[in-house]
Amino acid sequence: MHFAVACVSYLASVLDNSYTCQANKWMEGRQVKKQEAFTLIELLVVIAIIGLLLAILIPALNYAKVQASSIVCMANLSGLGKAWVLYAEDNDTEVIGATPHNWNAIISKPFPANPPGPARSVKNFVGSPHGIGNTSQNDTVEDEWRGIQQGGLWPYAESEKLFHCVTDKRYLKPPRGDQYLGNDQFGGTIWGRKGGYRTYSLGAVWNCYTEGWPTDENLVVVYRTGEIVSPGHKIVFLEEQDGSGYNGNTWNFYLNRRDIWGDPFSILHNNRSTFSFADGHAEKHEWKNQSTRDMSDLQVKQRPTNGEREDFDWVREHYVPGKMPPALRNI
Repeated sequence: MHFAVACVSYLASVLDNSYTCQANKWMEGRQVKKQEAFTLIELLVVIAIIGLLLAILIPALNYAKVQASSIVCMANLSGLGKAWVLYAEDNDTEVIGATPHNWNAIISKPFPANPPGPARSVKNFVGSPHGIGNTSQNDTVEDEWRGIQQGGLWPYAESEKLFHCVTDKRYLKPPRGDQYLGNDQFGGTIWGRKGGYRTYSLGAVWNCYTEGWPTDENLVVVYRTGEIVSPGHKIVFLEEQDGSGYNGNTWNFYLNRRDIWGDPFSILHNNRSTFSFADGHAEKHEWKNQSTRDMSDLQVKQRPTNGEREDFDWVREHYVPGKMPPALRNI
């Protein structure tokens, strides 16, 4: 009997010691795990560091994205500028027309513009958007591509992408306003149900008829490359984002006044716009005046310069391809 009690007591002692040992090991494991985990303060510090890094990296990545798009844009305008030069060389120095009116890119214009002479047919750099049956419409990107393919520069470019800046996203949304081939609330024309794809436009000073326009651009129109003074400084193509569908008609600029802009152009690349020039090269220009940025942001015609002249005078100097007429020199 005493032996049985002694055995039971011994077994209980062993079990108790084993349980105590296991409990101690379990507690030690909990302590080790607890020591290996992050504290709340450590987690907050890590989150703050990640947030700081993102705040530094995201603007840098956005800037790099804009820089990359500006490089593509400059390459496009350089290609269009060279196509413009080649067309003139193949057409007895006559420059391509600037008016994207008809589907086949051909329009009858008086020659010369000042004073107006007899009408003649002029091939323009692009045609207007149209459907498969040549009906005037701008409901899909393909409609605008058809107009580009009808233009006089297509044999030298042969890519719709050359006419488009990747930063220009108008073609992904409807045009400003809600009417079809009507007028919007800003006085512009809505050319269809699709926003514009073609980014680059020509000014009305290139082989264009502008008689009677209030801008006096008809006084400085040129028709052949030999009429250009300092080709490396004369703007040919510029970035335009007409909100009313595609970039209809020509880009226009007031030569007889300095208090308002004509048509708005686009500032797409970190306060810079890209231009091609009459010698075929392209370059970026950085803007100085707030009124210029406002004009581009609002995309509204005849925005005031608010007395700021630096940007306006730069465009005026580089826009007129030939000699400035005496009547416009002291405006």
